[in-house]
Amino acid sequence: MYQKQMYVALLGVGVCVAPFLLPLIPQIGAYAQAEKYRAEMALKKANLQTSEEFERDRIEQRAKTSDVLYKTGVMPTTRTLRITNYIDNHKRNPRPDTTIFQDDELVDVFDATGRCIGRIEEGQWKWKYYYHALCRGVQTIQPVRRNK
Repeated sequence: MYQKQMYVALLGVGVCVAPFLLPLIPQIGAYAQAEKYRAEMALKKANLQTSEEFERDRIEQRAKTSDVLYKTGVMPTTRTLRITNYIDNHKRNPRPDTTIFQDDELVDVFDATGRCIGRIEEGQWKWKYYYHALCRGVQTIQPVRRNK
């Protein structure tokens, strides 16, 4: 009986409320995007914390291993040596200390950039500029990164 009047009243309320609701539509999309971004950042933060905890555990394990090696007097065996304060130069021989290696050890020596510069064989230093075929087939290693 009063259906037409009711529809006209609802239309009037809709016209009055429309200026307040129309600007909210783009804000809803921006809010959804901001929530998605917050969720991604929270996930990245959780992953970073997990990786930091893993790194701390790894450092603690290495420290424990180092302490045990120190207490027992056993020298760690390595097959590579990096000279961090030397960059490959044919004019300057780095002459690393060979006394810490056993006579039967074969140790590849690298400079700070990770390039092969020689080898320690039978307790003697052999530089690649005197023994030319020494570093053939030896892969470079990761360079040293210094935080400033």
